[in-house]
Amino acid sequence: MKKVIQISNLILSANVSSQVSNNSAVGMIGSFVAAGLLIVVPAAAFLISVSQNDKLDAERAGRR
Repeated sequence: MKKVIQISNLILSANVSSQVSNNSAVGMIGSFVAAGLLIVVPAAAFLISVSQNDKLDAERAGRR
């Protein structure tokens, strides 16, 4: 618990302006969104294509 208090005091005494903190937070959130898109969009496209190919294969097999 004492370590947490020391770290929080260090952060509070760093004399960082609120605008710098705000810009840092916005940048961090932007990074999370970009990383999510980088992973989610290709994964969704892959799963949709696999699903469509499986559906086509099942339809072809059913018609024979």
